[in-house]
Amino acid sequence: MPEAPMPDEPDAPLEPSSAVGHPSTSWLVWLVGAAACGALILVVTHLSEEEEFMRLLRQIDVFWLGLALILQAGTYVLQGIVWRVVAVAKGQVLSVGKSFELSLAMLFVDQALPSGGISGVAVVSGALTRMGMPRAVVSAAVLVDVAMYHLAYGCCMALALAVALHQGHLPGWVTWAMLVFVLVEAGVCAFLISLPSGGVVWVKTRLRRFAKLTRLLQWVEHAPSGSFKNKRVLLLAFAMHAMIFLLDAATIWVAARALGVAASVGGVFSCFMVSNLFRTIGIIPGGLGTFETASVVSLKSIGLPLSVGLSATLLFRGLSFWLPMIPGLICSRRLLKKKQA
Repeated sequence: MPEAPMPDEPDAPLEPSSAVGHPSTSWLVWLVGAAACGALILVVTHLSEEEEFMRLLRQIDVFWLGLALILQAGTYVLQGIVWRVVAVAKGQVLSVGKSFELSLAMLFVDQALPSGGISGVAVVSGALTRMGMPRAVVSAAVLVDVAMYHLAYGCCMALALAVALHQGHLPGWVTWAMLVFVLVEAGVCAFLISLPSGGVVWVKTRLRRFAKLTRLLQWVEHAPSGSFKNKRVLLLAFAMHAMIFLLDAATIWVAARALGVAASVGGVFSCFMVSNLFRTIGIIPGGLGTFETASVVSLKSIGLPLSVGLSATLLFRGLSFWLPMIPGLICSRRLLKKKQA
């Protein structure tokens, strides 16, 4: 039988509702992001020929568009593999279908609620607990997933920084921002790895005013001390997250190819990571508006016309952000209904 959490424990299990902000504030943030996207489209279509923009959209190659869709579907499979690998290593069973459902639900909640990823972690941890997994296993799975995500993020950003420095297509302040981000991600990963060995004790008192983060730390502090000792699990989780970044960048390259443009592979990868950086530090859900602007500007720096950069970015965001929203909503509602039942 799984361990039953005590009634007086506020973090048992970590509930998705803990990450939900004030409704009016959430809607305002969404409107700001939508307005930013609309303004970007208007500016780009004004600076370039509107007929050229429409011509690119009309001549999309269906083969390359289908390949981009397959690449995006692969990102959810890879995220699900991370949950399965950690669960199996702890003697638990998690089906491929259920792991895929968790990935879609996690994506939807993370994009709908700007909470630095805590919302998605809350959904997954609560769902795994209700499946009967022991609390220690769920905590270990959450820690390994989040830590390896940040490690992969930092490594991919470092690789993108090397490419950008070699090609010299990005301004100096952007490369410095990338370097700072790499160092921050390394620190975050080191901190997460230290949590099972007591690293959470000193930080809880300093983060009490951040209710959501404190609640998350209270949950993961129950992870067993050997959570990061299985090198095979860590390597697989890291590889899966790194592959997700690579598949996302490949989707943008394929989207440009669908428009009839063959761009630099390394250049597109560095542009994607820069855009992802601005998405991460932004306050708008999913980086709506900030990601698109950074993507169009950075793609312009590697020689792509504004119309092509905007079209490729919109195709990528349609496949990675908007298209999965409906199945993600369905999956998250299904998981939350199980909680209520």
